[in-house]
Amino acid sequence: MTGIGRRAVLAGLAASWAGSISLRAAGLSDAPASGAPRIAALDWGIAATLMALGVVPVGVPAPSWYARYVVDPVLPASVVDVGLLFTPNFELLLALAPSLIVTTPVLQQAAPMLQRIAPVYGDLLFQPAPDVLEIAERGTLGLADRIGIRAAGERLVESTRTELNMAGQRLSGYAGRPVLLASPLDNRHVSLFGPNSLYGAVLRHAGLTLAEPNIAGEFIIVGLEKLGAYSDATAVLMDSPVAPGMAGRLTENRLWRTFPFVREGRLHVLPAVLGSGGLPSASRFARLLTAALSDNGKGTP
Repeated sequence: MTGIGRRAVLAGLAASWAGSISLRAAGLSDAPASGAPRIAALDWGIAATLMALGVVPVGVPAPSWYARYVVDPVLPASVVDVGLLFTPNFELLLALAPSLIVTTPVLQQAAPMLQRIAPVYGDLLFQPAPDVLEIAERGTLGLADRIGIRAAGERLVESTRTELNMAGQRLSGYAGRPVLLASPLDNRHVSLFGPNSLYGAVLRHAGLTLAEPNIAGEFIIVGLEKLGAYSDATAVLMDSPVAPGMAGRLTENRLWRTFPFVREGRLHVLPAVLGSGGLPSASRFARLLTAALSDNGKGTP
């Protein structure tokens, strides 16, 4: 073994030892369940999709934020925090000894370093586009194929379609009525979501109409005063995980209280839903939307 080779091995062993100490210090075991695949998911949507496929990832960035933003499926406490969403902790990843690391194209530049730890699979579950749901389905099936559980992927695709169809049936009373989708950034600005967002795709699949169909990307940021143009809309306001409770605090804004959808009771507030979360997020948004808009389950405005 050359000097460089020995140094590389020793560095790897030291990183693994340090990472194992970090795992034990966190009260977590780095031992895998017998026969379970060891997959590190470096994206919350990928982690949620793995959970929905019946595979618990060994490591996920910032699980506390996953719990706040993704919510369902719930990550068990055994999942190790492997750093920040865009800057994973390579020492912890090495200590976890995954058999596969799954990332999104956002982390493509880190792939050469990650490949020194384990094979890397880049999965695309979200892209702002008219076929955003189809992209999520293809990504889900591709991930399922990569880890050898195609049947589970097909079941997840089918169950998601069924759930969205059921939402459409329950919300049939809203067909043809404009629905405004937004999320507050502060008490003066909101993100306004368009048809190329996951939320817009769920509405479209359920037979509902977006109040603002002319947004090219996922969303645009607008001043609160712009929402006055949507006087006939039913407003769906999703809370922000960055500013929890902001949706409720908008009632303190005098301008907000003048909007017809506020004054006439056509405003519905939902918890935060991860817009890049793939099929699990689409299902969760459909459930929350149905619960918020339904009247005794009939979808009557």
